[in-house]
Amino acid sequence: MDSRHTFPETPNVYSSEHLTDPTMTFLIAKSFLLFLTASVSAVNAYVIPHHLAVQEPGIRITGGANRHHLEVQAHRGGLGMRTESSLWAFSNAMEIGVDILEMDTVFTKDGIPVIWHDHSISETKCRGKFVGSYIANLTLEEVKSLSCDLQLVGHPQAELHPKTRIATLEEVLDLIDCYGDKQIGINLETKLDPANQNETLPVDNYINDIIPILQKRGFAYRTTIQSFDWRTLIGIKQKFPEIVTVALLDQTTVVPVDGTYPWLGGVDLGDFGGDWVAAAASIRASILSPVHGLPSNESVNTPGYEPFVTEDVVRRSHRLGMSVIPWTVDHEVTIAKLIEDGVDGIISNYPERVMWVGREKRGSSGRTGSRHRPECLTKAST
Repeated sequence: MDSRHTFPETPNVYSSEHLTDPTMTFLIAKSFLLFLTASVSAVNAYVIPHHLAVQEPGIRITGGANRHHLEVQAHRGGLGMRTESSLWAFSNAMEIGVDILEMDTVFTKDGIPVIWHDHSISETKCRGKFVGSYIANLTLEEVKSLSCDLQLVGHPQAELHPKTRIATLEEVLDLIDCYGDKQIGINLETKLDPANQNETLPVDNYINDIIPILQKRGFAYRTTIQSFDWRTLIGIKQKFPEIVTVALLDQTTVVPVDGTYPWLGGVDLGDFGGDWVAAAASIRASILSPVHGLPSNESVNTPGYEPFVTEDVVRRSHRLGMSVIPWTVDHEVTIAKLIEDGVDGIISNYPERVMWVGREKRGSSGRTGSRHRPECLTKAST
């Protein structure tokens, strides 16, 4: 509005002569109470996701905004319960009430982001002509010809669905929209390997092409981008500063190779005295997501187990404004230990276990699940 426009003078009802009038004082007080009531109603009309409170679209409060709630992330949709990374898995995760759908993305030859953990098609997961091929060398049509419905070793109780197809990122967003789930969040990992760059499309595809899809579909404000390859985190933060980034790491990514740290996007841990917590904060990561301990498929009760996430790691991360969400934690005893250490969330193949222990230890974990919507799964299998 042009500030040069003039308007009739309005009496100042807040002047001392008006405030001495009891009627006017009552009206002002009543107006203030109505304002507060309307404000509270507006806030309560939309339930803010537990994982990160939203200030405005694209801006989130991080660094442990809700210390009383344990965030639950379904690793690849909860691969211990359903076929990994499938629409079946993501629908089940929404129905049981997880906070976040954790998933991975790689690009097809024709530039379509699909939801899959591996660079290539493994014979232990899929059947079809293109088993053994890199996804980066396949078109979307070729990827869709695969049936990825095999039982994973170590997860015999997972429910399978014949002829499960690899989903695109857009199809996962369609699924969430179909469910009408306004609270569910996404934690999307960019799958790259700086030591094997020929296995995927270039890093620029991951930096430039994912966020616009999320923005167009209205999902950017409730999606975090995670990666072991910090090049993508640094690049996305530079181009899309409003996006929340998650620094993934384990024992292999924080050790030097020929004097450098190829996974850390040019960051030299030596500049931080070897402190990978401080290094993650330096790239403006909002969340630190380390492996919980080693061996990663064992529990704290396993002889020789070494914790990677400790109470000290959590304390230092919080001091630097980062939340801590370790991966991939499937044993109740380890879940309990990490909750006692003060972590903000847990990524698990068995998210229901996290909710059970989380509610016992912290009082709040997960959320009310969505109702079953079979009509939303028409693209899950053919």
